[in-house]
Amino acid sequence: MKNSNINQYDIVISGAGSIGLVQALLLAKHDIKIAIIDPKPLEAITKVDDTRNIALMQSSLKVLKYLGIFDKFYTKSRPLKKLHIVDATNRLLRAPEVVFSANELDIEYFALNVPMGAILTTLCAELPKHSNVTCLFNNKIEKLEQQTSSMALTLSDGLVINTKLLIGADGRNSVARKFANIDITTKLYPQTALGFAFKHDRDLGDFSVEFHRKNGPFTLIPMQNPEKGFQTSLVWSESHQDAERIKNLPKPELAELINKISNGIVGKITEIGYIASFPLANIHCSTYAQDRIILVGEAAHILPPIGAQGMNLGFQDAAIVDDLVLNSIKTDSDVGSDLVMKQYTKQRKMDINTRGKATDLLNISLLSNFIPMQFARGMGLFMLQKSKTMRVKIMQKALHPLGRTPTSML
Repeated sequence: MKNSNINQYDIVISGAGSIGLVQALLLAKHDIKIAIIDPKPLEAITKVDDTRNIALMQSSLKVLKYLGIFDKFYTKSRPLKKLHIVDATNRLLRAPEVVFSANELDIEYFALNVPMGAILTTLCAELPKHSNVTCLFNNKIEKLEQQTSSMALTLSDGLVINTKLLIGADGRNSVARKFANIDITTKLYPQTALGFAFKHDRDLGDFSVEFHRKNGPFTLIPMQNPEKGFQTSLVWSESHQDAERIKNLPKPELAELINKISNGIVGKITEIGYIASFPLANIHCSTYAQDRIILVGEAAHILPPIGAQGMNLGFQDAAIVDDLVLNSIKTDSDVGSDLVMKQYTKQRKMDINTRGKATDLLNISLLSNFIPMQFARGMGLFMLQKSKTMRVKIMQKALHPLGRTPTSML
């Protein structure tokens, strides 16, 4: 699949977020020419103004090991060994606390909690090591023209490049998805999620705590501690109105509110970082690949922030694409063929739809005042508390791909 034309690439990736960068590094292991495009310059791609953290599950960590960069992530991360789910809805039908423990799966930890900034800077630092990857940053696709066995992409700087496959890793407002004419279904929730980190004087330990409240989860996730004190990442779902009010509270009042909701488990809060906010939605596509365009990450799916499924699904997308590309190389076949498009959609549909429906149901069950739904949620948590077998099954499904496991996640 080698090409001599300097403007000819086997694969072009639109979007240099975490999933686009992982995709580029996976594909860089093969003897093909790759270009990665992003409207931001490099310094803006790696600069993160918020203090979000991402829990990378075991399947995603296996991809990092496959790429040989796991240690670079581990040194910047905090392992998560337990997950506590606490019913804090204050409703008549309340569920017991449930604890998911990594040792029940005979593993040391579920996930690593990694700062988003560390993810982006670490991945970007790997790109120059691959001579077959061209970075076209501070640029975007303005025009796409389908040809017989390829497509021509006109960039904002006037450069025209050709490729057999375009991978859309360009987020919820994906340009690649629009070029492919892929329809989306959007379910909007009456919630906004706040994400930020704060420092405090009592260590949370290597476990996260998810308080289930009537307006959504309030999840504390321990971060790697600085030299002095401790720090935690918080993902907090509230109604749009309350989220806006909370975001603008004076820091001492916000610290007091966090302590009240969390029952003071982190001790005195000493510093609160930048607060990011985003409205909650559940978005899925009619198909995940079409007309030589494959969608990965948030271009393909957006879920409520429950169970850290979103970015880990994106890692799975990238790993499946890598397998399909490798198969095309081995068989000397067209990497952008209709067959590859159908194979990708088939392999991703069950996983994405299943997790999308599960997170939707969990979120709705918290918001609902319908007594039977509250009862069902409570009974489900009660059964999980009592049954190790059920807990193990749930953990296995959450930590690993559903269906065929891609090579980089074995």
